[in-house]
Amino acid sequence: MYVIAHIGNLPVEEWLPFLVPIVALYVWGRRRERRRRAAVGRLPGADALDERIVAHVQAEWAKAKHEGLSREHLPLLYPPGPDGFSAAELAERLHSDSSAVERLLEDLEERDYLTMDEQPDTENRSTSLTFKGFELVDATEAALLGALGETAARR
Repeated sequence: MYVIAHIGNLPVEEWLPFLVPIVALYVWGRRRERRRRAAVGRLPGADALDERIVAHVQAEWAKAKHEGLSREHLPLLYPPGPDGFSAAELAERLHSDSSAVERLLEDLEERDYLTMDEQPDTENRSTSLTFKGFELVDATEAALLGALGETAARR
């Protein structure tokens, strides 16, 4: 048996006023996230970024209070980010030196953007983003999408 509630002297079933906004927000959020994932999937490679785009990303990092990050950090934070990868895997993905990637990862760890597993083999330590790190990767994605959107609008 349904319990009838009154909202503004109108009898309504108790669950209906709460269910509709929740379903609407869920559908809207899923659709928005799918569109963003599709847009991130269309981003060019990290090596195709020019100085204007890098400067835009660094300005967005500064706005979001992610200070102390340099141009060298951008390839590591480029989608999909370093979460779950080791330094050797990231170096292979970036076509870079493993020791340089390890140094950048340690710098991000010092700034509390990620944690690295404790293993004696430093190249195979897996990384895990912290909450602050997920915010940084999200800010990087948003900045890249914004900068590339501006570039497309200028053409």
